[in-house]
Amino acid sequence: METRSDEHYASADATPGYRFAGFWIRVVASLLDSLFLVGVSMLLFNPLRRAWGVWGAYFSIVDLAEVAFDLLYFILLTWWTGQTLGKIITGIRVVNARHSRKNLSAGQVILREVIGKALSSLLFGIGYMWAGWNARKQGWHDLLAKTYVIREERD
Repeated sequence: METRSDEHYASADATPGYRFAGFWIRVVASLLDSLFLVGVSMLLFNPLRRAWGVWGAYFSIVDLAEVAFDLLYFILLTWWTGQTLGKIITGIRVVNARHSRKNLSAGQVILREVIGKALSSLLFGIGYMWAGWNARKQGWHDLLAKTYVIREERD
């Protein structure tokens, strides 16, 4: 007897020829993104902190600007292209799981990048690790926003 969850996973075969990106390639992309953002922090935000005399402040306007920059980096690049710099380098892309030919919506990206990733970070990041166990390599943030992370075909 087939249950509802069996039907749900059977539909994984109905995805349009996607090669899902696994846990480790996503970790590499995340590390590359982190490296880029640390570089921006060192070259832009740390000099601003020193220039404005807020180096030892608990939380300054420069810190707020840096957090905003980091969020906008993930939200805007994922919305416009489905890829951050780390994903471009590793050859992976975020796609809409519901409509294979449709771009991600702004709401879908915000749900994935802000709310979903906050939830995925809970309990020692188990929501991120979920991508290693899920049949379609989806973390909690992907499941929540109805997205896949796929390997791109390179020419």
